[in-house]
Amino acid sequence: MMRLARWPCLFVRWAKVLVGRSYYHQPQCMGKAFRPNELVGYFNDLTAKTNWNGYTDEEGIPVNVLADGRRVYFATTIVQKALGHWDNWMLTSDEAEREKFLKLCRWLLTHQDNQGGWPVWSELGLCLPSPYSAMTQGECISALVRAWKLTGDPKFAEGARQAFDLVCSPLEKGGTAIIEGESLFLEEMPTIPRSTILNGWIFALFGLYDYWLAFKDNNAFELFRISLETLKVHLREYDAGYWSYYDVRSHLSSPFYHDLHIHQLTALALVDADPFITEFGARWIKYQESWKNLVRAFSVKAIQKLKEPGEAILIR
Repeated sequence: MMRLARWPCLFVRWAKVLVGRSYYHQPQCMGKAFRPNELVGYFNDLTAKTNWNGYTDEEGIPVNVLADGRRVYFATTIVQKALGHWDNWMLTSDEAEREKFLKLCRWLLTHQDNQGGWPVWSELGLCLPSPYSAMTQGECISALVRAWKLTGDPKFAEGARQAFDLVCSPLEKGGTAIIEGESLFLEEMPTIPRSTILNGWIFALFGLYDYWLAFKDNNAFELFRISLETLKVHLREYDAGYWSYYDVRSHLSSPFYHDLHIHQLTALALVDADPFITEFGARWIKYQESWKNLVRAFSVKAIQKLKEPGEAILIR
């Protein structure tokens, strides 16, 4: 009875995701100010993230509400909003956007812990092998190196360095990386065995690449290259033959995440000239253009969600 009672709520949540009405699932095309090999616009368009309509504190920092009613600062929400303001500033030269970006980056710097991270999973009450997310770490690196470029403040550079060290640290040492032989996986949601969520891995790669762009750090480029080559080797594991998988546990992507995967691969293809990435992106675009595939994917994903509904931890 409890599961049946939840179906209407699940349907409403899924409908919002499908049509892009959820704040967390708005389309993220390739960044409008993005240029490969330059530390300018961000890889994906996060400008819609600036339209936060939830709670804020007295400083205007977003505050998330959890399913249990608790209000928390969620670093992923904050950094994505920051990157959205950065791109708005790049596109419009509006000083208000610049100041909003820097305010959020200062918050990130102030709330970075002694390990160099933002423990998002423990903040949400989840007990994982690591409290950190490679996705959040990567996005914070991308924001902080841009803040450093903009201001020249060495505190932003140091914050980015600490975030970089943590994202590349092995899981057994509290980081977000899983090393298997010569392969390097960057885990959005660190678990054993690994789940390796595709979009989170790519956002982490963007952070490593931005760190290299900012500081020309050879170690950063080598780790980026190793993890990118690992991604290429394992990319087929995310192909269902008619749609993309969200992770390596065969959870199908929602339409939002399938579209995000395409735009992330498009950006990666501009950074790395390997035609393999371009071909994969093109294949997934063809999947997306087929109504038959869309209906099949939505149906399969809906069944998976009913079998494994999970909990809506962030509700606002």
